[in-house]
Amino acid sequence: MIVANMIVVSMHLLHFVLRPLVYLVRIRRRPSIPSIRNPLLRVSATTLARRIRNGELTSQTVVEAYIGRIKEVNPFLNAVVEERFEAAVNDAKICDENLKSGNVAAATLEIEKPLYGVPITVKESCSLEGLSLTGGTKARRGMKAAEDGAVVEMLKSAGAIPLCVTNTPELCTGLHSTNFLHGSSRNPYDTRKSPGGSSGGEGALIGAGASILGVGSDILGSIRLPSLFNGIFGHKPTPGVIPNHGHFIDPINTSLEYLFSFGPMARYAEDLHLAMKVLSAKCGRPLNLDEPVDLKNLRVFYVKNIKSFCGIRSTTSDIRRSIKEAIQYMAVKGASIHRLSQEWVENSLMYVLSNFQDGNIPDILVDCHHPDRRKKRVAECSKAFFGLSNFTLHASIFALLAEYRGFLPRSKAKHYEEVKENMRQRINKLLGDDGIFICPTYPHTSLRPELATFEIDAVNYCTISNVLKLPSTHVPMGLNKDGMPIGFQVMAGYNQDRLCLAVARELEKAFGGWVPPAS
Repeated sequence: MIVANMIVVSMHLLHFVLRPLVYLVRIRRRPSIPSIRNPLLRVSATTLARRIRNGELTSQTVVEAYIGRIKEVNPFLNAVVEERFEAAVNDAKICDENLKSGNVAAATLEIEKPLYGVPITVKESCSLEGLSLTGGTKARRGMKAAEDGAVVEMLKSAGAIPLCVTNTPELCTGLHSTNFLHGSSRNPYDTRKSPGGSSGGEGALIGAGASILGVGSDILGSIRLPSLFNGIFGHKPTPGVIPNHGHFIDPINTSLEYLFSFGPMARYAEDLHLAMKVLSAKCGRPLNLDEPVDLKNLRVFYVKNIKSFCGIRSTTSDIRRSIKEAIQYMAVKGASIHRLSQEWVENSLMYVLSNFQDGNIPDILVDCHHPDRRKKRVAECSKAFFGLSNFTLHASIFALLAEYRGFLPRSKAKHYEEVKENMRQRINKLLGDDGIFICPTYPHTSLRPELATFEIDAVNYCTISNVLKLPSTHVPMGLNKDGMPIGFQVMAGYNQDRLCLAVARELEKAFGGWVPPAS
């Protein structure tokens, strides 16, 4: 535990030293992305699907509009790893022909294929047959997915048309989407900054209006963090609601499995709801996603800030203000408001580190020239710090955590496991089926790519829901004075995803939700 704390303090010090240098180097703003001109790009996936079913729009028109937008913004964002544009247009033509010929009916499609003809995008680590599945690591250069993963298969069965796969950090291990195969992705609101990770390329495309609905995955905030940075909605479901098959690296049968979930990312809250209905259709749990939620019957618990060393990871005033405004709004609507103590949130990082104690984390540092050789973790991490490794620094640090079992003594790890289980039972009892918990998604609104490695501990805001097995939705709350997205996450009890999604829709109506980047 002492070693883990020393590492965190060292990162804080490095961040403190490097931050002014990075700001000085990056002071000049890069060109902004082009503005959204096609009105179709401002329509929700739910509405697009309905209009396609009813013959008011063709799928080909919608698909081509999104392909055009991707081509327009990707030179600024570097979010796309590999595309299937020609195949997607052909898929759309088939959808339109089937509707025109009467082979399919609108009423049937609404029930059986509610995303019929709607384009989607997919995180590169989520298997999409025939497209890149490298994990952004050199040892897998040129690797393609042999089949669709479970989440992609369900969305395609619901009629969705995949357009491309999007960039991630190497092996999904970092806060910034960069790797040595596909390069670094950029934020549509300020291209000097990061779109986050690990679903960062996905978040950037959606935030830029170049995708309407995306597939992400979340193990320590990898859906919600990019959702914050790119101004969109993102939902991490209750573990087990969506099948985990088809992800690289595969978390199944490891101590990280219960932390992991696939989930939807979108610009409109109603699309999260629709996607979750599709993805959870066979889960066999009473999610009751269509059950109405009245704010006056809700109990709202909140924390605006998580205590940290010398306040270094304190939440910025704009995020605290967004939480305050949302709480005040819900209070006016009749919800009861309660502030939670720090005991619920302050040790979430240590809870995560305790998962490395089992020693069954996959070996991720595979030599691209000699796959059978095992890299020395400390040496590789030192080389990566100076840019001399074939692996990125964040992947090397993850491997180091696995090697040294989270830098926690076994006795402490056992203690944290017991505390985690006790906390899960207490929070689920507290929230019940009518309580939500609001807290920041991240301590600030954006991230400088060069500093991402030194902010790893800031994921403790997101890890709370992973550790406690709670569903969580990031809710965008507009832009701050610098034009960067702000927002927070809404959690609920186990299997109470409907509360997160319903509150997201209510707050979108009240505060506007996604705001397009300024051109």
